[in-house]
Amino acid sequence: MSFSSLLFLLGLLPITVLAYWALPRRAGAQNTVLLLASLLFFASWGPALVPVLLAAIGVNYGLLSALRARNASGSPQRAGLVLALGLTYNLGQLLLFKYLGFFASTASALATLLGGSTSLPTLHWLVPVGLSFWTLQILAHLIDVAYGRRTPPAHWLDYAVFVSFFPQTLSGPISRGDLLDQLGAPRQPLAADFARGGFAFLLGYVMKFLVAGTLAGLADPVFADGSSYNRSAHWLALFAYTSQVFCDFAGYSLMAQGLAALFGLHLIDNFRFPFLARNISEFWKRWHISLTQLLFDYIYTPLVTGDGWMRGRLATGLFVVLLVSGLWHGATWMFVIWGALHGLALMLAHRWDGFYRGLCRQNRVWVQRRKSRAYVLTGWALTQTWFLLSLIPFRSPTLDAALGFAKGLLVSSGGEALAIGGSIAGKLNGLVCLLFVVIYHLAGTASGQRGVAYWQGVPAWGRGVCYGLVIVYLFLFKPLSEGAFLYAQF
Repeated sequence: MSFSSLLFLLGLLPITVLAYWALPRRAGAQNTVLLLASLLFFASWGPALVPVLLAAIGVNYGLLSALRARNASGSPQRAGLVLALGLTYNLGQLLLFKYLGFFASTASALATLLGGSTSLPTLHWLVPVGLSFWTLQILAHLIDVAYGRRTPPAHWLDYAVFVSFFPQTLSGPISRGDLLDQLGAPRQPLAADFARGGFAFLLGYVMKFLVAGTLAGLADPVFADGSSYNRSAHWLALFAYTSQVFCDFAGYSLMAQGLAALFGLHLIDNFRFPFLARNISEFWKRWHISLTQLLFDYIYTPLVTGDGWMRGRLATGLFVVLLVSGLWHGATWMFVIWGALHGLALMLAHRWDGFYRGLCRQNRVWVQRRKSRAYVLTGWALTQTWFLLSLIPFRSPTLDAALGFAKGLLVSSGGEALAIGGSIAGKLNGLVCLLFVVIYHLAGTASGQRGVAYWQGVPAWGRGVCYGLVIVYLFLFKPLSEGAFLYAQF
């Protein structure tokens, strides 16, 4: 069941919203509705995997209850045994469903390379939707409770909704304890929440199903058969795919935030205009924020501040974190390469920053140069170009395919050009979608913020008419249908 399907838009969503607000304003009643809706949504992606989600909820709630009992009896909050059990269960589940085949095939390939003939059996499991997202959410909360940074949930129902909340099941954002705190209190219907939620959902819908869906039609043919297309087609496909990835994931995050707002709940921002970033460190503070913060809080900080060999090795820690991020995205070596590329970029940026600070201490002229427009524009161009090129291995199934596509950026492989749309209307829609990311990021500038403030001051009826026109446009170019999210596979 996709957010664009009739079953969701005309069935599950309105029924859930009506039942949620029709019941008494008590957290228990509201959370019961959310849990039932979440389980139905999850089951629509694979009924056989619902027990996996329920088992994860039950096991981890039991571990949290054990931590609560330890705290009540005066035992240290740093409950190592309980935490070890939780890490073993959750990481073991992730390994079993997502990474077992990857490690088995890698071990077999390595044995063959060394002259052996070992061929380990590879199991192909049906992976629960959004497994990596809700597993990390569970682990982050469990670690916080084990170290005394948060208290265990007061009721199992709150925790069950926290793990399975359907707006974020597919692709996050990865929530922390803030969502659990909200679920513990009754919510009241507010007009501001409905207005904010409706706008966020519509904007996210446009980004995901119109823009990302249209741009996929430009990127997919070239990535599938680059040898038939010329150099300009390769660049256009790469720009299209970069915009597709952003609109797919940022669009989903906005839709999740919008849906949560309809229930009086707030999810964190997951994207903050990443293509305005002027250096790679800033980029990762703007892109997939919930995952980046989690990896830095629970991997980077313990690594570089602990007592082991990694203590104080900040650059190496950056590389390790992005390598883990790459592996988290998918159990293939292409994602590992993608993570390594960004880890290397962060290491170089860290070294450069240290070197430049040394120059600034020697001569204040370097401080002014760093603030100059030329320096800022150079940093922006290098950052965005690096991210653009790094998506070649992210999108390519094999290293040979990635190298072949990269070659096509420099030398024309074929004579075929990439056509945008068929009819005149289709071409205009394609151009609008290509420009959408630029237009969207203008809202992150000072002038754009003033424009947003002006728009928010437009009377509700005026905004409603514009939203209606957008919906009509969607019906013309992207009728309701099932649609897949790129990040749902992670």
